[in-house]
Parts: sequence; C-alpha cells; structure tokens
Amino acid sequence: MSFIRLFSYPVVLTCLTVCAVLSSLVWAQAADDISKYDYLPNDEVLSIDVGKQKSEVLIRSWVGKKKLGAAIMFASTGMDADSAGLQAFLRRELTHTGWATISVTPPNSVTTPNFATTPEDIAKAGEGGRIQKSSEPTRQFTDESWLKIREKQELFVVQSMDQLDALGKPYPGKRMLITTAQGAGLTISLLSKNKLAKPDILVIINPFMRKISENQALPKLLAELEIPVLDIQSRDGHSASLDTVKIRRELSPHNSPYRYSQQLMSLNLTQETAWQSCLELIEGFAQRINKAYP
Repeated sequence: MSFIRLFSYPVVLTCLTVCAVLSSLVWAQAADDISKYDYLPNDEVLSIDVGKQKSEVLIRSWVGKKKLGAAIMFASTGMDADSAGLQAFLRRELTHTGWATISVTPPNSVTTPNFATTPEDIAKAGEGGRIQKSSEPTRQFTDESWLKIREKQELFVVQSMDQLDALGKPYPGKRMLITTAQGAGLTISLLSKNKLAKPDILVIINPFMRKISENQALPKLLAELEIPVLDIQSRDGHSASLDTVKIRRELSPHNSPYRYSQQLMSLNLTQETAWQSCLELIEGFAQRINKAYP
C-alpha cells in the first residue's frame, strides 16, 4: 500500500504539471488570436464562425460625405485580413473615396508537398524501388489530393462571404470586390461556378492559380464573367500571372470599356509610390461604372 502511495504521488504531480502546461498553451493561443489585431480599434475587428473555426473580418466605415457602397477586400491565400503593403493601404484609403471596406481573412495557402522517406520505407537491396532522379522536377500533389485541398479552400471562402450581407447592411450601395494573386484566381473560379454572389465591380490584381492547368483556364473563365472587371497587372507580379496577362486581354470583350479594362503598372507594387497609383486606377474605374450604371 505504501509503495502504491509513493509511486502514485509523483505521477499525480506529473499529470497536474502536464495539464497546467497544456492549459497555459491553449490560453496563450487564444490570447494570440485575440491580440492579433490589438493595434486596431475594437469595433473594427469582428470574429465570425467559418465551419468549426474562427475567422476575423475587419470593417472600416466611410470617411467624409461620399457614400458609394462597400469594397470587399480579399487578399491572397495565406495572408491575413490586414496584410502589410497594398492590402492594408487600400483597406484604409478607400474609405476616403466613398467606399467602406470589409476585409476578409483568406484561406490558408497550399504548402509544398513533403516527400521525405522514413527509414523503414527505404528500399532494401534487391527490392528495386524507383528513386527519383535529381534532374526530375519535384513530384506534386495527386489530382485527388489537390481536389480535396481546393474544395476545402473554396468552402472556406464561400462560408466567409455568405456572412458579408449581414455585416455590410450599415453600408448600402454598390459592392466592389478587390482581390489579389491566388485569392484573385480563386475568386474568378468561384464566380464562374456561381458559388459567390456577383459583385457590381470586380478588381483583380496579379491574378493566378498555382496549378498549371487551372492557371491556363483562368483567362477564359474571366472573359465569361458578366461583371465589370478592372484587371491590374504589375511587373513584379507572380510569373504565373504574367504568363496569362496577354491572353486575358485578348479574350476579354473588345471595345467594352464598362465591361473590362486591363491596366499594366510600370512600378512594382512593393513600392509605396505604386500603391497610390493603384488606388487611383480603382477609384477611376469605379467612378466610370457608377456613372454608366447608377
């Protein structure tokens, strides 16, 4: 009996210690989530339920008398709702041009597949296992795996966007959707499948899809959208977006300035001087569409 007591006492202490550590880790994670946007006013940060997880939406009201509607900001996958650079700049400055901004957290980006081999899986002598040559390109996801990843990303976007009608009620008017890079590619794909409500104006910046076949199909999907589109391409855009810039323009409706406009930026979007140019392009296109379709 005494042996059991002597043995169980440190075990209990160990269990309690482990529980305390785990509890502190959970608390720390929750605190990190809460404090992620602690530099913003509390009423600017909203939390929504997307499936079984929490996601942040950042809202900024109009500044001034001009009230045109709301601009929905959707950054590239893997970024947050207030990504430093152009995203953060547009989110703040558009409010001075008559657009309240609603910035949505995009889904996680796709990580590079890991093909590390465990020791027990290494082929033994005589088994003849095929070894990938150093000159061969790295193997990618299987079609089945990629489909599951894409479906998960799409579901996250759709469930997030479905909640924006309620969040945008205080800001009546037109809806402008501004999206960048892989986020833009994903948006075009979802709009083509009628999984997202069509905005009044669509602004895409350096759009592309990671998978080659998806990226090649993007220009045709974009051309078939019956939405006024401002297509902004910068020199420093991803090579995949640069690969399709010409065909995006060629497939677009010709002589239809209220339907499609492609603008090539001479300055890199990593430079602050280009952010203002980008803002002016968006503001000018939106004004043109508003006059044509009041």
